[in-house]
Amino acid sequence: MNEHLHRDDVPETLALLRTLLGNRARLPEGYTPDQTGADVDWHLLANGSLSTSEKAVVYIAHGLAILERRGGRFDLHLRDQILAAVQTIIEVP
Repeated sequence: MNEHLHRDDVPETLALLRTLLGNRARLPEGYTPDQTGADVDWHLLANGSLSTSEKAVVYIAHGLAILERRGGRFDLHLRDQILAAVQTIIEVP
């Protein structure tokens, strides 16, 4: 599913995708940045040539885009659990 992500609507999502994909010699299929944001095909990105951990970031970015468009709010109990899960995964031993 291809969609245009506009910088005014989903700035955090675009920042995450830029960090993940922006410094490559060749951008992966499914991500085409432009002056107003980027065209993204979530299916192509998630099933393309990215590593497993990079694909996980694509799924996080997709969820973030959905949240940003809806005002960026989780129920508090979900927010706390999501933050705890992410913190556990990204903690450096």
